[in-house]
Amino acid sequence: MKAVMIVYNQSISDEVYEILEKLNIKGFTRWLNVHGRGSQTGEPHYGTHIWPSLNAVILTVVEENLVQPILENVRKVNELAEEEGIRAFVWSIDQVV
Repeated sequence: MKAVMIVYNQSISDEVYEILEKLNIKGFTRWLNVHGRGSQTGEPHYGTHIWPSLNAVILTVVEENLVQPILENVRKVNELAEEEGIRAFVWSIDQVV
């Protein structure tokens, strides 16, 4: 199994939920109001008057065959909403209880 963490601007939450729905991914955890700054463009998401946008994070653990479809869909969303910011990170899960 693999863990996929998707970090994105909260303004594109619907697009991220559509990825999960399209791939029939039921289980995930979401964190809201996450502060951060992208490594590519460095645009801050701090929830302040100067930098008002905020991120969200979704973590899902899926079978390995779903990783590539998730990443392909994240790339598509990024191409359409590059200014908003979205990234996905993948790592192996050894055990689940």
